Amino acid sequence: MNLEKKDKSIAILGLGGVGGFLGAKLLSGDRPAGVEISFVARRKTLEFLQEKGLEFESGEQKISIHPDRIQESGNTSVPFDVVILATKAPGLVTAVQENQGLFSDKTLVIPLQNMVDAASRIRSFVKGAEVLDACIYLISNVVRPGRVKHLGGPGKIVAGLPLQNDYQWFFSLLEDSGVPVKLTPDIQLHLWRKFLFISSLGCLSAAFGVSFGQVKSSPQLIAEWRKLMQELVALARADGVGLTDEDLEVTLSLLSNFPYGSKSSFQLDVEQGNEGEKAILLDEVIEKSWQVGLRAVNYQSVGELIEAKIQEYGK
Repeated sequence: MNLEKKDKSIAILGLGGVGGFLGAKLLSGDRPAGVEISFVARRKTLEFLQEKGLEFESGEQKISIHPDRIQESGNTSVPFDVVILATKAPGLVTAVQENQGLFSDKTLVIPLQNMVDAASRIRSFVKGAEVLDACIYLISNVVRPGRVKHLGGPGKIVAGLPLQNDYQWFFSLLEDSGVPVKLTPDIQLHLWRKFLFISSLGCLSAAFGVSFGQVKSSPQLIAEWRKLMQELVALARADGVGLTDEDLEVTLSLLSNFPYGSKSSFQLDVEQGNEGEKAILLDEVIEKSWQVGLRAVNYQSVGELIEAKIQEYGK
């Protein structure tokens, strides 16, 4: 890999399932000299990283790894060449506003939240940095702050086309680190395809308290899942994105890529009595459906079950 200047810098903001996965891959991969990788974290995660580093598990692999630098979220002042935004969706805008020191008009920003409009929500807060619409195909959970377990999915990043060709070194670094990358002009379709999986399956599994394997083995749950996806397909089409029935079938087939006991991060949050990404994965689906004349009755039904579980587990 040829670097265009002596040093390049990458910051990962948020060291949960996604940020921990990418941090471990980048730090343990074939990284050339002159590329510095920093973690930006807060509270218990920050303390654990400072003391023990990032603990990462994937299959038989278990590693403990340290970044070049660790910074406290909200206390950043030096801009980076690339910033990977890996916070949970509801906290994205606040995290960006609190860490504007990470950005300059020379920065490339990659938001990887479970949402279809992350880039548009933050562009006005990043000092003219280029923000790519992007998503990652991954199931990776936080075992405890600072410890991440990769459960399934290739970790493939799909992103829009950058306006400038100054960042090929970064995409090459991801590929060399075992993170597949696809750059596409059709990124909105990919964002909706990812959301079709994450939102519908996350809400279904959280509502009924079941693992991915239990969903796969139950015709009744598959039928319920299909109804949720049909409502998302209708919403995407109303938004001008042409999801098809084939996309729905492909999404159903993705369950075979995950271990039987896999759970989404949203389900894990609900089981701890927390809302997690409920506002993005559930509430906004219902609200936006109403705005375009759709009812989303199945999302409303699972929403009632999820709210009851949050209340139950939160006692």
